[in-house]
Amino acid sequence: MWHDDNDDIMKLYKLLEEHEFNCPFPAVCPVCGSKSGHIYMHRYDEKHHGGSWVWCSKCHNYSHGSGSVPEWWRNLSNISILKLKHSPDYLESQAELIDSLVNNLLGIPDDKLMKETTYVDPICADQTEYSIILLEGNEPSVEIVRAVNQVSHRNLLKSKELIMNAPLVIFVGDALEVHDMIEILDAGFVEYKIEPDYPYE
Repeated sequence: MWHDDNDDIMKLYKLLEEHEFNCPFPAVCPVCGSKSGHIYMHRYDEKHHGGSWVWCSKCHNYSHGSGSVPEWWRNLSNISILKLKHSPDYLESQAELIDSLVNNLLGIPDDKLMKETTYVDPICADQTEYSIILLEGNEPSVEIVRAVNQVSHRNLLKSKELIMNAPLVIFVGDALEVHDMIEILDAGFVEYKIEPDYPYE
């Protein structure tokens, strides 16, 4: 069971804020002292709004918040935005890859990352600006309106108006940001297209 009532776990954020690059992840947990501390952030849009998590695999203390994600941060392509929750259960299952990503972003050599992440991540290096265009013919069902709401960051009424006035651009972002939005739209059975052609499944 996860515990979110010990603020000391938030001291893990200082490893990023103070750029203590000599301290690789997993880091020493400020609560229990084990080398089991992790951090992950996930950018939700081009304005750098996102969520952040710090947690310890051993004592199960964690903290989750939302706010501005650093411009240099890159989401891990393996992470599904639909599976992100308040507690870090899902992230814990990806902890090894997350630690490798964070170490790489902080400039800490990581042999495992070099072996395993040259792999799937042309998407991370792709800074092409892609546009998601909402197509005509979508019904304003609850599922579709909610999906458009999540992607466009408009309220539900404005999202319904977008559906009725399609075709319209509802999101612009790089390849990895668009990847997250595709997942939301597909789950809501929304009809859309992406320009220029999006080369990732």
